[in-house]
Amino acid sequence: MRKLLFTTLICLMFGIVYSQKKVLDNTFYAFNNSVRMPNAPEGMEAQAELIKRLGFDGFSGHTNDDYFSRRRALDAAGLKMPEIYWGIDMDSTGRISYKEGLKEIIKDSKDRDLVIALFSNVKYFMNNKEKGDILLAKAIGELADFAAPYGAKIAIYPHVGNYCETSEHSVRLAKMVNRPNIGAIFNTCHLLKVEGEQGWEQKLLNALPYLYMISINGADSGNTKEMNWDRLIQPLGEGSFDTYKLVKLAKDNGYKGLFGLQCYDIKQDCKVALTKSINTWNAYKKRYTSEE
Repeated sequence: MRKLLFTTLICLMFGIVYSQKKVLDNTFYAFNNSVRMPNAPEGMEAQAELIKRLGFDGFSGHTNDDYFSRRRALDAAGLKMPEIYWGIDMDSTGRISYKEGLKEIIKDSKDRDLVIALFSNVKYFMNNKEKGDILLAKAIGELADFAAPYGAKIAIYPHVGNYCETSEHSVRLAKMVNRPNIGAIFNTCHLLKVEGEQGWEQKLLNALPYLYMISINGADSGNTKEMNWDRLIQPLGEGSFDTYKLVKLAKDNGYKGLFGLQCYDIKQDCKVALTKSINTWNAYKKRYTSEE
């Protein structure tokens, strides 16, 4: 009887330890611009095969792609399309427009957990964001209502030079829209360019409850506002900025959303850069699990 009780206690103890084991299990996918690096495979099928073979969980869509051809290639390779990059335009009267095809894409993505990363072309309200936010939030809310029955989510993408440039603004708009399928994005390279490195930790924590996606890449530390993209966007594992610290902080605080690999204008060989990035991500996963 004592032996049985002892064995049961040991099993329970091991079960508790196992259940508390930290796992970095978020979806990690390559941005669409990853196949615009030098020597990238030609054709969507070959590109999907490379992304799959290297071990990424998925590949993003893009406003300049043929969505349906890209989706077929990814489906054939057994890859997800976790996110698609799309713009919203607003004229001086507050009238909204999108590049044609967005609603058809949403319909086709029914129950496939698609996140629409929405970048904002709202130049007429750059100096009047109080009014611009009200108009933009109303329009995004209407899009969110259309997307909801299909299980699609809308995430507001902060981008240097756009109407929404910061994660803080992305969150503010998401709060104003106030729909269950609306969220924000934390865009590491754009944060470094627009706001600088100081205080990024608190900005991430502030945004975390609203985040659907965090874009990551290698980057350098320092006076990042003055740096060019060749220093702010590098393969994961390069640069002096501690990207692992960012991933760990998000995960330790309950983040379950997407991590997207930003590759804009990287001049390295496509396969070499992506291999280094996925190897770094796998190293992050091992490191995270090993830490107490």
